Amino acid sequence: MSAALALSVEQRLVASWRAGVMSLPDEQIPCAGMIWKEAGPRGRFGVWAGVRTMMFRFVEHWGDEAAALGWSTESLFGVHRLAGALRADSVGALVTIYPRKVVAMDERTITLERNGSRQVFRGLSNPVESIPIWEFWRSTRKV
Repeated sequence: MSAALALSVEQRLVASWRAGVMSLPDEQIPCAGMIWKEAGPRGRFGVWAGVRTMMFRFVEHWGDEAAALGWSTESLFGVHRLAGALRADSVGALVTIYPRKVVAMDERTITLERNGSRQVFRGLSNPVESIPIWEFWRSTRKV
């Protein structure tokens, strides 16, 4: 029996999230509605790279729990199929403008924090139009 077949449904889901995040570029934003860089007191720094890093951290620290609680790929990593992150009704919890870490989660909410400020995500209001951000990225790349 192969190792992939021995994985649970939740483990396969988390592995797909990990692979999806790994496929995203760290040197450019994958869709409209994201910020690449911003001016800060210490010069320029990559905002998108920080968001991507927080996605990785989520998968590593919260992925198993999120899968067990029933969070979908789109509810975590989704963007609107045509407008990217510009349509907030189709954007998942981890697709944020600035890097935010997850500090709490249950089956209906995810609490994110940045610089002491908290934001609660309660799900997508337009899940039908949402696709994983890595699918959006692949569909818009010029080959």
